[in-house]
Amino acid sequence: MTGANAQREENDAALVLFKELSEQFHKTPLGTVDPALVRAWRSRTSLWQRMLPLFALQAGLKTEYSQVDGHQLHYWVGGLLSGPVVVLLHGFGSNKENWAFLTGKLAKNYRLLVPDLPGFGQSDFVPSADYHLAAQADRVAAWLKGLGIECAHFVGSSMGGAIAAQVAARHPSLVEKLCLMNAVGAPGKHLTQLESGLAAGVNYLAPTRAKDAWQLFAIVLHPQRRLLGLLFSLLMGGVMSQRKIPNDFLFCKLVDSFADTYRQLPSISAPTLVLWGGSDQVLDASCAEVFCERIAGAKAMVLPAVGHLPMLEVPGITARVLHDFWRAN
Repeated sequence: MTGANAQREENDAALVLFKELSEQFHKTPLGTVDPALVRAWRSRTSLWQRMLPLFALQAGLKTEYSQVDGHQLHYWVGGLLSGPVVVLLHGFGSNKENWAFLTGKLAKNYRLLVPDLPGFGQSDFVPSADYHLAAQADRVAAWLKGLGIECAHFVGSSMGGAIAAQVAARHPSLVEKLCLMNAVGAPGKHLTQLESGLAAGVNYLAPTRAKDAWQLFAIVLHPQRRLLGLLFSLLMGGVMSQRKIPNDFLFCKLVDSFADTYRQLPSISAPTLVLWGGSDQVLDASCAEVFCERIAGAKAMVLPAVGHLPMLEVPGITARVLHDFWRAN
């Protein structure tokens, strides 16, 4: 790094903020996870896992497996065999099933690849592995190259958006167009409910008890989707609380990756759409402006009365927006 670049970084308010956030986070109980508990953790069968085949059926896709960097990666594949390839990357604490409402609306025109990211869902969690976002991006790139994919449209939600951005920066030839959906990696102007909780030592994205999952969905979904949130909290509360230990471990790696992701944004050359729910209480909608400032030519679209998960809340609108973006010159 040149002296001028180092000086710019030192004066970049966002990097200072991310450094302070990381330091503050690691001073809370959330920032320290007992390595022995992480190594001893094992997944258990839950109601949610028994229902996964139904979600695959709803999605209209089939499940496949790949070995990537010491992980067995579970993913959905399907859609139009000869169509443009679309890769959908889920957010923190989530899984490929988050895309089930959207995939049926894209499958007629695109070949879809939808993974459980390493460490999440049905894919392996390896306690000794590096789960910083750059390492996750390299695993996604290696997985796609192993499938013979040379170029694809990427859509990343939240943490998956940061990973997609890292793929675009680190493996530019692999990304034709990029959609960052309520993505991690840029600071917002306003404190969200999630951020307020983290400052108080509570991570709503990693509930301790099954019954606390309703709080998670009350934050990530717009209030108009309260019944949808209740349904998902009943279905997923058990598996979310059971995954508390690895999720706490993985969240630490996410926090430590904020600054690196932000630094990478100017390296992105792919046409980029920043799509946001205007009522997001996880990552403030003003983050979209920062992404557009950092990525040359990026355009933002903010959806009113939508929270953190547009693909779940308004899948029809989300599919239309993506289709128009991919067709545009």
